[in-house]
Amino acid sequence: MKIDAQEHTQVGMIAGAGFLPLHIAEEAVQKGYRVLAIAFPGFTNPALERLVNEIHWLKLGQLQKAISILKSSGIERVVMAGKVEKSNLLKLWKIMPDRRALRLIRSLEDWRDDTVLAGIANELALDGIVVDEITTWASKLMAPLGVLTRRSPTPEQIRDISFGRAMAQGIGALDIGQTVLVRKQAVIVVEAIEGTDKAIRRAGDLGIPDCVVVKMAKPNQDMRFDVPGIGPETIESMIAARAQVLAVEAGKTMISNIDEMIDKANEAGVCIIGIPSQGPVLEFETGQR
Repeated sequence: MKIDAQEHTQVGMIAGAGFLPLHIAEEAVQKGYRVLAIAFPGFTNPALERLVNEIHWLKLGQLQKAISILKSSGIERVVMAGKVEKSNLLKLWKIMPDRRALRLIRSLEDWRDDTVLAGIANELALDGIVVDEITTWASKLMAPLGVLTRRSPTPEQIRDISFGRAMAQGIGALDIGQTVLVRKQAVIVVEAIEGTDKAIRRAGDLGIPDCVVVKMAKPNQDMRFDVPGIGPETIESMIAARAQVLAVEAGKTMISNIDEMIDKANEAGVCIIGIPSQGPVLEFETGQR
């Protein structure tokens, strides 16, 4: 659900790791919103404190306390932004779940991303708090269609992109991951719980260079809390793995620090391209820089 900027003057944020909470906070404040953030030591960037109006540092498992803070401040809508690797949620001794969090954990049918995040959103909804789409606050960060780098994909790489797109959508439908690495229309690596950057480096560990990396949103992706993302660190992983092309779904993939990312890619001779969810890969005007 998207918010009407004229109807609300404050927004809550549940802030994980990465750049996204910083961007959303900055943009929201610029638009005149009061931002209250729930943050987590060891995950959330401390720089967020300087950008929001109010911040509370909690353990990952303090669900009831987070909800109580939001309610007492009159927050009716929140955005969930930033990463918390699912592997951390499995370490109960680390997150110290409260009774409400334990009840949620026990109620989960499985530990798929969608199940866990929807469970948290449902708990918030029980207290009248709606989770908004991330893209409401981050439209400027979404990948455009076309080639973003000096280098364009070769015909063989375009075939790999088309093949990889279908494979990535397939694993996404199973909620395994969002990214595959392909070479000569063979799947080399499938992203699992480790995340995109580590999956890319795995191809390097296997000693298979020149891969095409394809990252797609999952079919029926819930954009409230699970938006694919890339950034300069993705290019660093590609350089380490000697991968050649990064293809991401346009309009549904967020790019952090786009200028830095493109500069790194151009220096390394890596191609970055935004592709549609279906149809020809290059049947559009390029956005080359």
